[in-house]
Amino acid sequence: MSFLDKMKKMFSSQEQEDRASLSKKVQNAPNDPQARQKLGIFLMRQGEVVEGLDQLARCAVLYEKDGFAGKAIAVLRQMLKHDPGNNDFQKWIIRLLAQEGLGADAQVELRKAAGEPGRFHTDEQRLDFFRQVAEFLPKNPLPRLYLCDVLRGQKKFLEAVNELERAAPTTATTGMYAEFTERVRGLMSQAGGDSSIMESCGFLWISIGMREEGLPILDRLVEGAESAEGQEHAAAEMRDVLDAIRGGWDVAGAKAFSFTEAAEKLAAPSVPAAEVPQADVPPPGEEEPEGPSEEGYQEEENIVRSALGRLQAKVQEEIGDTDLDARYNLGIAYKEMGLLEEAAKEFRLAMQKAELLVGASSLLADTLSDQGDHDAAIGVLEETGKSGTLSEDERRDVRYHKGVLLSRAGREEEAREIFLALYKEMPGYRDVGTRTEAYRS
Repeated sequence: MSFLDKMKKMFSSQEQEDRASLSKKVQNAPNDPQARQKLGIFLMRQGEVVEGLDQLARCAVLYEKDGFAGKAIAVLRQMLKHDPGNNDFQKWIIRLLAQEGLGADAQVELRKAAGEPGRFHTDEQRLDFFRQVAEFLPKNPLPRLYLCDVLRGQKKFLEAVNELERAAPTTATTGMYAEFTERVRGLMSQAGGDSSIMESCGFLWISIGMREEGLPILDRLVEGAESAEGQEHAAAEMRDVLDAIRGGWDVAGAKAFSFTEAAEKLAAPSVPAAEVPQADVPPPGEEEPEGPSEEGYQEEENIVRSALGRLQAKVQEEIGDTDLDARYNLGIAYKEMGLLEEAAKEFRLAMQKAELLVGASSLLADTLSDQGDHDAAIGVLEETGKSGTLSEDERRDVRYHKGVLLSRAGREEEAREIFLALYKEMPGYRDVGTRTEAYRS
């Protein structure tokens, strides 16, 4: 079904009633997430997926801002059913699950996304996705392990090592030894004996408590340095580090992943325990939950704008600027969905057609008034009233509408003059008799 067919369907009798009712609720209460959710689901059922996703995305934002992250997650699951390959929605649901303390569920979503063929079109998309998810799951090594996979595929071994170094502290706490060691072995195999990579891998093994894997690697590196000419001092320093590790020195605690880093940490004076500043740590079981951040809200707003952008691109492709009747109907649809800025743009376009001038300008004036810009709304009607193409009935309608908006803006004296003049011309016109009764008594 083409977009124009959908537009016609949108305004058919029974569906129009249903849509109008739901849209009116959104217009009257734009910050009511339930109203937007119902409208979004209705649009989905009508096959208007892009439009429905836009409403559901706005609904999810409102639920989260109101503190109902669980409801936002439920809405996001609805969205992913219709757009399963959307990386923005996938990141959003992972962040909310992590925020709610549902780390296992967040990990399931992450694994699902990582394992779906065709989800990422480029390595850069993949890297960007996992880097952002790593921020949402700072205590889970999995995003870093996936980053390592991508970087290994690009033969960026030093960067891959860096990701494993960042994953090492949380590997022990989560028990993901098998997945971590798989990456270390793969990196060693690909590095082809590169001493700097092997050195890092040796320290990585030791940092997760697998000394039997790491110590032989470091032993070979020390022996190589001892047999090389001019490396006596470096070899002695490396041997001292190795002796300290065998003596029980905590590589993981020191976060040392090379002989140089380890030597510096060993040489640094130790700080007495009494002098170490203590952070405010909540008692076990009373960890302070992380609330939604302003950055999180900004990310969601970007997603909503992205959904709207896809809708507008679709309109531009299928309609363009030539079919002003379709743009007029689209403006009505936007207005019903509460997208007032977008509706105003469509009505301005539609006003270029003489047959639509009165209707489009009237709707534009109402839209501007809904946005609180009463002066601009009245100005639109004044400009329309000056058009030489209007019939007498159309001119009367525009004057009446101007009077209504003047009254709404609190400019009662100006509105009174218009309604009295209309009553004098045609006492039975619309509700001018009722409106002027108080003025005439």
